[in-house]
Amino acid sequence: MGEANSQLEKALENLSHTPIDFEVLAPVKPVRETISRAFKEKDAIVRVNVNVYGSAVHAGQIGRELSQCKLYLQKPDHMRKGYTYDNPHILKFPNFQSSSNDSIVQFEVGVGKKSEGNKVEIFKRTISEVYSSLTRGRKLVGLEGDERLKTPLLMHQKQALDFMSQRESGPIPEEFCLWKAYETEGQPCFRHAVTNQTARIPQTETGGGILADEMGMGKTLSILALILRTLKSAHKWALGIEDTLNATREILTKSKPEYRSRATLILASSDLMINEWLLEIERHFHHQISGSLKTIKYHGQYRETDVDRLRDADLVITTYHTLASDFASRKNPLNGIAWYRLVLDEAHIIRRQSTGLNRTVSHLTARFRWCLTGTPVQNRLEDIGSLFAFIRVNPFHNLSVFRKFIALPFDEGGKRREIAIERFTRLLDSMCLRRTKDLLHLPDQHDRVRSINFSVEEREQYEQTKKMMGRAIRNQAREFEHKSTLGMFQLQLQLRILCNHGTFQQPFSWHRRKRHLLDEREDMKNSLGGEGEVTCSNCRQTMPAFGTGSLFRHYADICKHVLCLECIEESMPSTQHELPTDCPLCSSLWGSMGNTNSHSQSQMLALSIDNDTYFRPEGQSSKIMALMQDVIIDLWKTKSIIFSCWTRTLDLIQMYLTRSSIDFQRIDGECSTARRERILDDFEKNPELRVLIMTTGTGAVGLNLAIANRVFIVEPQWNPSVENQAIARALRLGQEQSVQVTRYVVNGTVEQEMRSLQARKLELAGIAWE
Repeated sequence: MGEANSQLEKALENLSHTPIDFEVLAPVKPVRETISRAFKEKDAIVRVNVNVYGSAVHAGQIGRELSQCKLYLQKPDHMRKGYTYDNPHILKFPNFQSSSNDSIVQFEVGVGKKSEGNKVEIFKRTISEVYSSLTRGRKLVGLEGDERLKTPLLMHQKQALDFMSQRESGPIPEEFCLWKAYETEGQPCFRHAVTNQTARIPQTETGGGILADEMGMGKTLSILALILRTLKSAHKWALGIEDTLNATREILTKSKPEYRSRATLILASSDLMINEWLLEIERHFHHQISGSLKTIKYHGQYRETDVDRLRDADLVITTYHTLASDFASRKNPLNGIAWYRLVLDEAHIIRRQSTGLNRTVSHLTARFRWCLTGTPVQNRLEDIGSLFAFIRVNPFHNLSVFRKFIALPFDEGGKRREIAIERFTRLLDSMCLRRTKDLLHLPDQHDRVRSINFSVEEREQYEQTKKMMGRAIRNQAREFEHKSTLGMFQLQLQLRILCNHGTFQQPFSWHRRKRHLLDEREDMKNSLGGEGEVTCSNCRQTMPAFGTGSLFRHYADICKHVLCLECIEESMPSTQHELPTDCPLCSSLWGSMGNTNSHSQSQMLALSIDNDTYFRPEGQSSKIMALMQDVIIDLWKTKSIIFSCWTRTLDLIQMYLTRSSIDFQRIDGECSTARRERILDDFEKNPELRVLIMTTGTGAVGLNLAIANRVFIVEPQWNPSVENQAIARALRLGQEQSVQVTRYVVNGTVEQEMRSLQARKLELAGIAWE
């Protein structure tokens, strides 16, 4: 994220109608060094170089506008190949030739794009190899679950219980201890196996860890089994009978809470996931214990705030955003309690230390701290470094230590990378347990690709759109003297949508782009996968843009506000069950702006869009027709989930399902938490409901759809992990039937190119895909 100062901002406003292009170049090493030294956001600032490209005829105008704002162009360090350097701020003399020392170092910006993509895939493959080399899981004997647990634990869950008990109460096996005893000058000492740091007294290595089993392996049940097993110890600790809080943790927290609680505090990603935890308790605990276990759902406008009642619970479940909201308003009763155990569900949500969510959870005090996540590392090692910092096991309670000894040497490559991998593996084996779903021996996944042929009319519209948009892009490229990325994105998007919608799709018009803003936004979110983030305009908390239970709504057409689902639902009257169509932050202001019309601005916009309908009244979609043919086969023997990244495509599928008299339910970004719960419960229990359609991005993390054994992926994605996350909803613990996964690709279109790209990415990552 970059920020322009006031001078540059003013200059950019003045040049907004001038056809120029900007290229921002950031030096990698200074960025790393600055961030590694920074402890505050204002210290993590790095200046960048901005190159300005434009037509020679506009050079004088650009120079004048910049100089009026006291901005002066300098000789660039790098520039695009094939361009001529001409600085309007340099005084030029007739017949004067610049020396060879002034020649420009040229490089081609596009050259690095492919190699950067390859680096990401190679990084993921390296992490996968590290995971496979871990030995901790193979050395665990396993512990039986408490007799009050109704569901027998599987072997890998017994081993998880063994691991967590070791990490909380010890003893930790010698080979996985990081502090090793040795002697120096005849005196006993302890040395850290990763940092070589020394200490005169024994160091505590217990305190929690990371349970990083792949999604769908029952991490929730493992934690619940641990809670049951330690109820008596938790009571003793709360009464002060057992040992005191670890001194290091009290120092890091900077303030010792006045009260202790025997409770385990669980932070979930959304209200929906709180209810999933409560359902798991009902499912796995005998009625006697589930009825007597004091459980508090700390969420909503009327949540319990009495500290005495909170500390007298056995289990308190809240969300990251509720905690952050309390923290921002300084009404945070949860911070005034020292908890027996703190559990972060979907812990990768706090992977960036600069975010408000990370800072908020770091202020909580607990005897034991646990991170649950199926993706502890995404595209950088610091992701898991932030989790180690949260756990607060010395010396990795400070993220800079992780950067110094592991992340930076890893990035340097060569021998230094080998050393970093060795250190990282040792650290993981001590504090993290990671297993794959191969242990579950789940039913087979059968993949097939349905190749679709366009009808004559569909092919004609596809080629006409391709020709029309290509011509517009070429004209635009000549006008601006560079390739238009937006234009290419628009072209690919429209061709992909045509593959889904066929002749139902209205011809594309550059003058009616507002109809397609939703498509663009949804496609961008899916292409980012787990890497994109958005910030709530109200509570200012960051959220992953894709694949999270913490939903948000983007009011892009009116005010550009982005609101998380919790902020939206807190603004709703208790009698309202549907999400508001107007932005809760600013809709009340519209009336004061002189709008005397009975319709709000968003309603007026909706009416205008209705008049300019997205779909044609009649049309044909060969792909959706093929999908319907597949869905109807064995309809009453199976349950099916249909995924598409576009809500417009769901609209079309909905129309086809209705015409075929197939009962279905739909989940998309417009679903409130309560409505989504009703739909999921109905899909699981209602034998008449055979089909669920949903947008890919709202297949929330942790969502269990094992009742279904057919998955239909309507369109390929640029990011293949998006499809895999969708499939994982069904192929998880509890699935008793083989899962049939069907993907649809239209022959002779951009979709075939996407499939080829996916295959290359998966090959680089070392993933087999039939």
